[in-house]
Amino acid sequence: MTIEFGLLGPVTLHVDGDHVALPGGRPRLLLAGLLLGRGRRVPADRLLTGLWADPPPSAQANLRTYVTRLRAALGPYRDRLTWVNSGYALVVEPGELDLDRFESDVKDALGPGHVTRPEQCADLLAAALRRWHGEAAEGLPHHGALGRSLDALDESRWMAVERYARACVEAGRHQPAVAVLRSLLADQPARESAWEQLVQALLSSGDRAEAMAALTAADAALLGAVGRRAGRVLREVERDLLDGASGPARRPTPVVRDTPPPEGAPSTLPPSVVLVGRERLLARVEAELSRANMIVLHGPAGVGKSALAGAVATRLAPSCPGGQLYLDLCGSSPGLAPMTVEEAIGSLLRALGGDRSGGTPGAEAAELRVRAGERRVLVVLDNVVDAGQVRRLLSLLSSATVIVTSRTTLSTLDVTHLAVGALDPGESVTLLARHAGPERFTGSPRQAEALAALCGHLPLALRIVGARLASHPEWTLAAMVARLADEQYRLDELSCDDLAVRASLAVTCDVLAERPGGPESLELFDRWGMVRSPVLGLDLARVLTGATARAARAALDRLADAGLVEACGMDRYRLHDLVRIFAMERGRRDPAAREAALHAARCYFLDTARRARDQIRPVSRRPSDGFVETPATVTFAHPQEALQWLETERDNLVAAARVAAQDGTPEGDLFAVRLCAELYPFLPMRGYYHELREVAGGALRCARRLGSRPDEATSLTYVAVAQSRLGETDQAVDGLLVALALREADGDLHEVAVTLDHLGVLLAAAGRLDEARTGFLRALEMHRQGDDRRRVGLTLNNLADVLLQLGQTGSALVHLRESLRLRRELGDELGLGITMVTMGQVYARRGQYRQAYGWLGRALTAARATGNREAEWRVLTVRAEVHRATGQWRAAREDLHLALALSEQIGDVNGTREVRRALVVLR
Repeated sequence: MTIEFGLLGPVTLHVDGDHVALPGGRPRLLLAGLLLGRGRRVPADRLLTGLWADPPPSAQANLRTYVTRLRAALGPYRDRLTWVNSGYALVVEPGELDLDRFESDVKDALGPGHVTRPEQCADLLAAALRRWHGEAAEGLPHHGALGRSLDALDESRWMAVERYARACVEAGRHQPAVAVLRSLLADQPARESAWEQLVQALLSSGDRAEAMAALTAADAALLGAVGRRAGRVLREVERDLLDGASGPARRPTPVVRDTPPPEGAPSTLPPSVVLVGRERLLARVEAELSRANMIVLHGPAGVGKSALAGAVATRLAPSCPGGQLYLDLCGSSPGLAPMTVEEAIGSLLRALGGDRSGGTPGAEAAELRVRAGERRVLVVLDNVVDAGQVRRLLSLLSSATVIVTSRTTLSTLDVTHLAVGALDPGESVTLLARHAGPERFTGSPRQAEALAALCGHLPLALRIVGARLASHPEWTLAAMVARLADEQYRLDELSCDDLAVRASLAVTCDVLAERPGGPESLELFDRWGMVRSPVLGLDLARVLTGATARAARAALDRLADAGLVEACGMDRYRLHDLVRIFAMERGRRDPAAREAALHAARCYFLDTARRARDQIRPVSRRPSDGFVETPATVTFAHPQEALQWLETERDNLVAAARVAAQDGTPEGDLFAVRLCAELYPFLPMRGYYHELREVAGGALRCARRLGSRPDEATSLTYVAVAQSRLGETDQAVDGLLVALALREADGDLHEVAVTLDHLGVLLAAAGRLDEARTGFLRALEMHRQGDDRRRVGLTLNNLADVLLQLGQTGSALVHLRESLRLRRELGDELGLGITMVTMGQVYARRGQYRQAYGWLGRALTAARATGNREAEWRVLTVRAEVHRATGQWRAAREDLHLALALSEQIGDVNGTREVRRALVVLR
C-alpha cells in the first residue's frame, strides 16, 4: 500500500495510486496544516487560527469533526493522525509528500560545486519546479501562522525560479531564463530581485534595448506596488547603460563563487564554521540581501547569530570584491564596554586602507563613506548593543552590503529584520554529534534527543555539551543527561572553557539594566523567576509589579526587545527553558521578595479561579484562607468569559499548584489544596484528566502535611475522578471508600452525601448497580435534609441513570423531570446539559426516537456551549445508538468516529473503550 500527499498546488491525497476526494475547504486546509508539521505535533490553537481568521465559539468542536473526516479519508492510514499533547500530528514518511521531494531536488541542485556546473543545476531546478501545480494549498484561504507558512512555501518556489534563471544565464540559456522571469513578474510585479535577474539575462543575451525597457518597466511596477522606484542595484545597471558601458553590466545579485577574493582586497572575516540546520535561513538571508543591501539578524543569547552572519558573509564574499570586513562591537561581551561609533568608524577605515593620522571624527566619517562607496564592500557588524550604536554607521555604509547581529530587535532601524531561533530537535542532535563525535550517538537516539532537549536546542549549549563529551570519552550520554536533569545545577554544567550559558545571559541583563526602564523590566523578570509560571501575561505582570497595564506592557516589551522572552500571543510571553532556569536563579537571591511575589501571584490565581468557578457552578460555602486579591485584577460577565480565562491560564494554574506542592511551606500547602477545589469541575469537564490527577495528587500530599482530614477527603475524591476516567477504576473506588470513611468520621453529612455521589457513579460504571442505587438514595436523602437543591438535582440525574440500566424507565423519567426543574430554576446550564443526555437515553430505551433526538440535540448544543467535552462524546455515543436503531448506519458511524476522536483527545480511557465497543457492535 502507498499513500501520497500534495501541497504544491491543490491539496491532494492518493491512496494506492487512487485519488481520494477530500471533504470541504477547511478539512483540506487542516490537512495542509498537518502536512506542514512534517510529522511533528501541531498545536490545536495554531490549527484553529489557520482555519478561521476569527474562530467561532464552535471552532474546537468543528476541528474535531474535521479530524474525524480526515481520518475517514485516510482509510487504512487513519491511525497516522493522532492527538498528541493538545495538538494533532500526522505521520508522513520520506517521499510521501511532494514538498519533501521538491526540497530534496533543490538541495541536490544547489549542492557543493553547483556554480561550476550551471547546466546540471538548471536541469535539476527545472525538475524541482515541475512538481508545482499552482500556489501552495491553492484555492484555500491563508490565516494566521498556517497562512504564513503557506506563503513561505510559495516564496521558496519563487526563490527556486530565480535560482533556475540564474543557472540558465550562467549556462548560456538566456531564452528560458527570460521566459520564466517574465512569467514570474506577471504574477509578482513588485519582486525587485526578479527584475534584477531579468535585466541581467537580457544583457547577457546582448539585448540592451530590451534590458533598458525592462528597467523602465521595473520602475513603473515598483512605483505602482510599493510607492518607490527601483533600488541601488538596478540604478547602477541603468547608469552603466546610459554611460554606454560595453558588455554585460555588473552582476546585480550576490552569487556564491568557489574562487577566492581578488588579491589585495581587505578581508577580516573570522574563519567560517559549518552550520547545521540553517539551510533555509541561509537561503532566506541571501534572498533578502538580493532585494536590499542591509539586514539585522536578532535573537536571544547563544542562538547562533554570529555563526549565521559569518556563513552568509563567506558565501557572499565573491560578489563583494572590494573587501569583506568584520567588526565586533562588543554589545554583549563579558567585561568589555560596547565600542563607540567613533571607534567603529576608525576600525573600518583602517581596514579599508584609510589614514587616521590627525583626522577629525567628521573627516574620518566622510572618508569611510567615500572608500566604502567606491568599491563593493561587505561588512558584518556583530554583537550590536542597540540601534544608536550603528545608526550613523549604516548611513556611512549605504552603498555596502551590511549584516548586523544583535540580541535586541533594533526595530527603529529602517532595514530588513530577521529573527534567529533555536534549532529543530533533529538539527540539535546533528550539532551535538558534530562536536562530540558521531560514534557517541550510535544506538542511543532517545538519549541524544533528551540531551538536545535539556540544552533547549540552543546552539551555544549544544556546543558546550558536545565539547564536554568530546573531552570526556568515558562519559555516556545517559550520564550527561543525568547531570543536566537537575534544573538547580543545569547552568553549572553548561560551561566549558570560555563558553558559559549563564555568563552569556548575565551580559544581556547587565546591558538591559543600563537602559531607561531596564531595572523595572529586570524586576519583573526576576519575579517571574520567583513564581515560575510557564507563561507571563499582562494581568500577572501587573500583579507581580503593582504597575499599571501600560507600564507592565512596556516592561514586557523591553524584555522581548532584549531577547530574554518570546512572544506567544497578544500580551503573552514565555521563556526559553534555559532562560527560565536563569530567571529562577536570579529569583532566589531575595527570599523576602520571593515570598511576596509568590503570595501576590497565588492571591491572583486563586481568587480569580474562584470567580471563574462561580460563573460555571457556584459554591455555597468556602473556608477562609487569606488568599484574597483586592481589588480584583480580572472579573467575568458570563460563564464563557470564565471558561476562556481558565483555558488560557490552564498551564499557569497547574504549574502554580505544582510549585506550591513542591515548596513544602504551610502557605504553599494551603494554596495547593484550595486551588485544586476551584479547578474542579473545569478540568474534568474539559477532559484534562492527567492535569486533574497531578493537581489533586499534589493537593492530597499537602492536605496530609497540614493534617486536614476534610481537605484530604476532597483531594482523594478528585484523584478518584481522574483515575476513573484514566482506566484505574479499582484504585478510584478504593480511594473513595477511604474518603467516605474520613467524611463519616468527621460527621459532615453534606460531604458524606457528596462522596456517596462520586462513589455511586464509579459503582454504576463497574456494573454494581444495586450498590450504586443504594448509595444514591442515601445521598439524596441527605441533600434534601440539607436543602442543597443543586446537589439534589445532580443526584436525581445519577439515580435515574442507574434506574435506566435496571430497566426502570418510568421511575427514571420521574427523577429526571424533577432534576430538570431544579437545574432550570438554579440556572445550572452545565447540569442541565447532562440531564438532557440522560433524558435522551431514556426515550431511546423506550423506543420513542423522535423525543430522543430532540433531547439529544439540545444536549449536544448545551455541551458545546459550555465546553463540556465529556458530555459531548457521551451525547454522540447515545445518538449513534438511536441512529443504529432507526437504520441510519452511516450517521451512527460518523457520530461514533467523532466521539472516538473526542474521547481520545481528552485522554478518557474508559470513554474510548466504550466508544470502541459501540463501533464493534455497529460493524
